[in-house]
Amino acid sequence: MTPSTIRKAQPYDAPEIWRLFLQAHRENGLFQIAPAKVTALMDRALHPDVIPSYDTGPRAQIGVIGPPGKLEAVVFILIASFWYSDELHLEELLVYVDPECRKSGHADACIAWMKGLADKLEIPLLTGIISKTRTAAKIRLYDRKLPRIGAFYFYPLDDNSELTKPESVMGNERDVKRRRVA
Repeated sequence: MTPSTIRKAQPYDAPEIWRLFLQAHRENGLFQIAPAKVTALMDRALHPDVIPSYDTGPRAQIGVIGPPGKLEAVVFILIASFWYSDELHLEELLVYVDPECRKSGHADACIAWMKGLADKLEIPLLTGIISKTRTAAKIRLYDRKLPRIGAFYFYPLDDNSELTKPESVMGNERDVKRRRVA
């Protein structure tokens, strides 16, 4: 594994970004992939210099960990606004660490990179967890790093998804009381 240092993705990283995206989709995807749509947004992030100044379409950035040809993590963010506001925010599209590298500090580095970018741009970061596997562990990680403001719900849920209830994130009632005392 490489050090948990984010670098700005370059066009030559596209095949590896796709590989990690496809792995993430297999673990957590809710809808069928539209390759042309993914490629179009990825191209805007990887080639911002070719976007004409009059183009008001989305602006995005991709950060990666790992050397060219062997990426270990990817973080993909978009400058966006809610439907009811003109105020901008950073919206996380993807944070994914290759399963072979999950004992690293890569996930922490991805979160820190997003927070740093939000600070630099002076706009808030909106990130969350939409997951069908290891959901409770992901929620615990984000709860340690970021303030929580809500929750996501999805209906109908297929039988292959991990159900996450509050106790699976916080532990059972006895564990919660024990932590309060400690």
